[in-house]
Amino acid sequence: MNTIAQPLEVRRLGVHDAAVFSALRQEVTRENPVPMGLTFEEELTRTLDGFRAQLSSPLPNAVFGCFVEGELAATAAVSRAGLFPSSHHKMVMWGVFTSPRHRRRGLGRQIVDAALQHAFGSGVHRVNLQVYVPNEPAIALYKALGFVEYGTESEAVCLDGQYHDGVHMTLVKDR
Repeated sequence: MNTIAQPLEVRRLGVHDAAVFSALRQEVTRENPVPMGLTFEEELTRTLDGFRAQLSSPLPNAVFGCFVEGELAATAAVSRAGLFPSSHHKMVMWGVFTSPRHRRRGLGRQIVDAALQHAFGSGVHRVNLQVYVPNEPAIALYKALGFVEYGTESEAVCLDGQYHDGVHMTLVKDR
């Protein structure tokens, strides 16, 4: 069987990407709300103006998208951990997800790599994240990239009456 490589584009998302960002989030949440940490109904309450504001956060905050044949298929974002310079040595990774239609093709790794390159290129020393469980594919990806677990938050989110823990992970530059 011959497979034809699909053209990929990885770039920072901007305000003009709010609708496709929202649509992808809804697709992912509809399929499984646990990785997103909110229910599909909660996701539907998010407005395009809210996403525009999020996507226009000043650098070094950034949301990256991986487009397959022009369709947004995966995202990963990094944001400052706090407002004050005392916490500017670290960033938080969030919004890492891939369309169910595009999984198991390496897009998650590619988009996380882009976000990490941006974070470390912006001078941060550490990137932290939280994974709601169960989500073994995400944990495996992060461990493969060098992230280590440093704690678990019990009952981090409650989705439709069921509690899910949050696994905290961290990656130090040049580790």
